[in-house]
Amino acid sequence: MLKTLKWKRQGLLAAGLSLLFWLGDTLVDAYVFGRRSFFDQLLDPEPFEISLRIFYASLAGILFTGLFTLWEKGRKVETALRHSDDLSKIFFGSSRDAICVIKTDTLSVSDANSVFVQKYALKDAQSAGSFPELLARNGLTDQVLGQLAACAGGAAPVSFEISYRAADGGTCYEEVSIHPVGETQQDVETVLYVARDITVRRRSQEMLEASEARYRAIFENTGTAMAIIEPGGMLQTVNRGFEAASGFSRSEIEGKRVWTDFVKSPEGGVLDRSAGAQRRTFEALLEDKTGTQRSMAGNWAPVEGTEQAVLSLLDISANKEAEEELRKSRATLAVAQRIARLGNWDWDLCTNSLNWSEEMYRIFGLDPAGFTPTYDWFLQVVHPQDLERVVRSTNDAIYNSKPYQIDYRILLPSGAVRTLSASAEVTYDAQGNPLHMVGTNQDITWRIEAEEALKSSEEKFSKAFHASPDSIVITRAADGTYIDVNEAFQVITGYSRDEVIGKSSTEVGLWADPDARMVMLKLLNQHEHVRNLDVRFRVKSGEVREMIWSADVIEYDGEACLIAISRDVTDQRQMEKELLESDARLYMKHEELKNVFHQMEVIRREWEEIMDCISDMFILADQFGKIRRFNRAVETFTGKAHRDIVGRDCEAFLKEHGLGAHLESPDLELLHKETGKWFVVKRHAFPNAEVDGSAREVVIINDTTSIRRRTGHEAPEAATEVSAAN
Repeated sequence: MLKTLKWKRQGLLAAGLSLLFWLGDTLVDAYVFGRRSFFDQLLDPEPFEISLRIFYASLAGILFTGLFTLWEKGRKVETALRHSDDLSKIFFGSSRDAICVIKTDTLSVSDANSVFVQKYALKDAQSAGSFPELLARNGLTDQVLGQLAACAGGAAPVSFEISYRAADGGTCYEEVSIHPVGETQQDVETVLYVARDITVRRRSQEMLEASEARYRAIFENTGTAMAIIEPGGMLQTVNRGFEAASGFSRSEIEGKRVWTDFVKSPEGGVLDRSAGAQRRTFEALLEDKTGTQRSMAGNWAPVEGTEQAVLSLLDISANKEAEEELRKSRATLAVAQRIARLGNWDWDLCTNSLNWSEEMYRIFGLDPAGFTPTYDWFLQVVHPQDLERVVRSTNDAIYNSKPYQIDYRILLPSGAVRTLSASAEVTYDAQGNPLHMVGTNQDITWRIEAEEALKSSEEKFSKAFHASPDSIVITRAADGTYIDVNEAFQVITGYSRDEVIGKSSTEVGLWADPDARMVMLKLLNQHEHVRNLDVRFRVKSGEVREMIWSADVIEYDGEACLIAISRDVTDQRQMEKELLESDARLYMKHEELKNVFHQMEVIRREWEEIMDCISDMFILADQFGKIRRFNRAVETFTGKAHRDIVGRDCEAFLKEHGLGAHLESPDLELLHKETGKWFVVKRHAFPNAEVDGSAREVVIINDTTSIRRRTGHEAPEAATEVSAAN
């Protein structure tokens, strides 16, 4: 509608100018040359005068209309240029990258966005000053200026990466691009410097590489024979343990042999390969290079997302021998119990079920086939005079962790009285709840053997105490004096055994938080035990370590003592904290990138809408000459849909629609024979900075038919040339 109004206005202007010329010519003829009166010439002009005035009036109207049209087009171009500058400023200011404009002759910063100003702690873009001085802060002067000189000298964009030490001591990584500004055929006076922070991406890559190295180290040094299996059973990768177990080198195994060549079933058959499709465990025999077979515990697990599987084999030959020895030992024990009249029992405190050995039935004079023992029945056969002492000792063993060692009498169904020496132990779960009470009953004549069993039990405790990787200490409950500490305590705290024995934790200064010690004492007073308390210990070096602390009240050498176990979790807590901080930084960077992509998509859609509103045809061709984008005017002119145009060779497509001669004579107005219209083709090439710097091309086709018709200008020679060319 607006375009129709402009043409009407131009037509009225031409008519008005023609009328003014007619009146002016009539006045000149009447009063200057005095040929005829004004009204005679106006009302009854001569035919020659009429044709002459019409001709010159038309020329004047066309001339002024053409000038007005050129003025309108200039104003539109100026408006479009101003709009393009505004869009460039918006992108320059909203970019998340550090951007500045550098003059190549003085190496000074003429303009910069807010990110660049903030990065170098400047007041504003005008205070940036010399660009080399800014680079000198991070020691990058030679590296960046060399690339800048290459960009200015070659009139082509360059891209590279830089790294420097940040203020916090870490390493920052940036991806830098330098682009020449202006015509590439002329000397480059200014360049555009763009620096994108890729520190998070590089650090994530380094973390991934470190993780892969750790998993590779675990695979190689796990201590078991491991292999990665292909779907057909082929051994793709094996570790050192598999080499050592099989006796073959990797070059002899990987990609050449299947896993069933080495692993056989215990019965001597071949294991079914298809059974390895799901996770399972099994026992098998591994046959090495010499033909020797060893018992193995195998584990088969599929690798999620692939058709591969992981096979691990653990040598259990020693365990098998130990099991055989244990079976023999149990048989021997049964014989020994029968000879020594020593029976053992296991009381499940969760289900209140009681299990006896065969000798226990013989001791109590019962038939195992027709009797099931219970704790209530046991209390009924205990001698009435010993019943209270037996119940109290049992409760102390279960709930107070006191040793169970007691001599008592029983009344057999036959009426006989026997004196038994009983000893037992209680096992607990991680929360301190009692699980089992296991003990032995023996005639009093076998007291010496019972004492030997107790001594053996004490040796096991001593080995567990000193071999534990956790810090274990035994202190006197009354004053907190250290009675004994294990080797792990000495390694974690740095104190030797002689430095702490006879002293309390307060005297050593081990508790970093006095309040935590008060909480520990309060819990001990209430429950007589502490479980998984978070505490902080100050070790000998002065460093504060975070610990998980548990303790129980026990009786040791006839007095109340405290056994405390602590585990160092300092490194674990620090890793958890760093992981949370890393996740937060990655999330923030993801949100920033998502906003940038959204803004670029909005800009792209706006430009496409603008191009579709222009009547001239615009075509964008890539570096291979293929049509990449075009406006709606191209579809209207060719009558083809978008899918039939995109990807076509640009020159072949235009020649197909009669514009071959126009391409050969750019900037020249030529007639298009098929439509009878006049077109001017303009071609503009520019570098493709997005890909590899190769040239792309914009083809602009202007329809000048209406202009020629208004001017009345004809060019038959040009039309003839176009027809001949086609």
